[in-house]
Order: sequence, then C-alpha cells, then structure tokens
Amino acid sequence: MNIKKNYFYIGIITVVVILAAIVFYLLPSIRQSQKTEESKEEVQWFVDKNGYLSYPLDRGNVRFRREDYGIDGDLSIHKIIYQSANDNIYGLLVLPTSAEELLPGIVLLPGAGVSKESELELAKKIALLDAAVLVIDQRGVGETNGILQNLDEDYASFLKGEEPYQHLMVYDALRAYDLLKSAPFTDSDRVIIVGESLGGRIAIIATAIDRNLKGVLVISSAGLDFKPKGDANKDAFLQSIDSDHYIDLITPRKIVMMHNLNDNIIPLSSAITSYQKAQEPKRFALINDTSCNHGYCDSMYDGLVAALDYLVDIKSKTLISVPAR
Repeated sequence: MNIKKNYFYIGIITVVVILAAIVFYLLPSIRQSQKTEESKEEVQWFVDKNGYLSYPLDRGNVRFRREDYGIDGDLSIHKIIYQSANDNIYGLLVLPTSAEELLPGIVLLPGAGVSKESELELAKKIALLDAAVLVIDQRGVGETNGILQNLDEDYASFLKGEEPYQHLMVYDALRAYDLLKSAPFTDSDRVIIVGESLGGRIAIIATAIDRNLKGVLVISSAGLDFKPKGDANKDAFLQSIDSDHYIDLITPRKIVMMHNLNDNIIPLSSAITSYQKAQEPKRFALINDTSCNHGYCDSMYDGLVAALDYLVDIKSKTLISVPAR
C-alpha cells in the first residue's frame, strides 16, 4: 500500500511541475509579445585594468516569449525568444514531458556559426537524462541578428566604449542562465553552462563572472593563451575575451573538459594548456575517435553522462505508472 501511495504522490508532483511550466511560459508569451520602450535594458559592463570583464550579479528579470515547437517522444520542445542587451536572442527549450523532481538546468552554447537546430540532437540527449536544456542561436547565427565581428572590429568597438561582440555573447549566456534558473521546473542551485568550441570559451567566462552557476562543461574548446604585449588597452581587451584568463576563477565549483584526440580545429595541446590553468575540482575526458574530429561526437556520450552526473548529479530516471486501487 505504501508503494502505491508513493507512486501516486510522484504522479501528483509530476502534474504540478508540468502545469507550473505551462503557466510560466504561457503567460509571458501573452504579456511580453513585443519589445517596448519601457523594456529597454541598461547593460552595465566593465573591463578592469587587469582585463577582467564584469556584469552586475543582479540583472533583473528576463523578458521573453514562448512559442510551441513540437513534441518528440518523451520530450517537449519550445521556441524561446528572450531579450538580452535590447536584442532578441532565439533559443529552443527542451524538457522531459514528465519529471519526478526539479530538473537541473543546462544552457547549451554552440560553436561559431552553429545554429540551435544543429545542436538540437545534443540538447535532446541531455534532456532525456532528466534535465531542462536551453540551446541558443548566438549572435549572427540562425534567427538571432548580428554579424560576427573579427578581433580588430571588436577591438575598435572596445576603444570607442561600445560593448564588443564577444562581450555581448557572454551577457547573452548569463541572461539565458537567468531565464532558466527562474523557471519553476528548474533546480536553481543546479544550473550549468555547456559550450562547444567558441561556445566553450564563452561558457567559461560567463561561469567565472557569475559564481552562482554550479559549474561548466567545455567540449572541443581552449583559451587563447594570450600573453600581454605592453599595450594596456589592447592587452585588457584580449584578456577580457580569453577564457584562459578566467578559468582559474571557476574553483571551488567544478569544470569538465572533453576533447577528441583527432580534433583538427583546436589541437589537443591547446585544450591541455587551458586545463592545466584550471584549479581543482576538475576533470578531463579524452576521446579517440577517428570518424569525428571537432565538436560533440556520439562516442563522447558516456563521458557526457559522467560529466553531467559529476557537475549536477544528473540521473536518467524512468517513471513507472502504477494504477491506484
């Protein structure tokens, strides 16, 4: 009888979580369907003389709207359009259709030029482990507006006091975190950023800036290993976008790096150099897959599950329905 009662209560909790999610995403989609002058965001960013980028820890509520995207087996997918620095950032939120408890949250940042749709399969793999996953189109990719600037163009913006493109991507990641941690189905103490390639560099910087993030998982990525050259302005700018400059600030939170021995875009040696600069607790997962080179590979799946369990105690669970009698 106690077993039947336990399953009955689990069923009630599941329904409550799903209903809360619907209310959370439906109401703002009605109330906040368009940008208004009142919603303009004053973004305060600062780079100190040592090259560390900072944003306020209290960034306020995120304005967003939601659109249905579809159901895929045990997952529901929603398009999310949220405001970041007065621009619309487009993402896909992937959720399990049932859950026993609050879900860990995963902000997924693709590599340069990679759309949210291209990352959707990875997002679904993670969501099936009982997690809420928000994957976004970074600036200039997919539905998110913008043109990816090169370093010279970004530096020119920096000198004029304008927020550089790569700083904006860090802020976009932080706002995605703000949105996900406030969701009623998410355990706000178990939210991390997962980034691939360029997304990994952005993930490390964002996690260093906001210490409320639980940790970070970096796939096929490395820092710039920049050494100051004596030009104060340029040194500060280049350090501000170099994840190697921030990676030791992740501690005492956890960091995991995953890399393929055969990566032909970012050499393994570069990833190891970055990893050596990180403090404990940390882990490095090396994959030797000749059929895949850069980015997430299916051969990384076991390492992915282990990394997520290490970072946010993720567990794949199957609900068992027991008829009440």
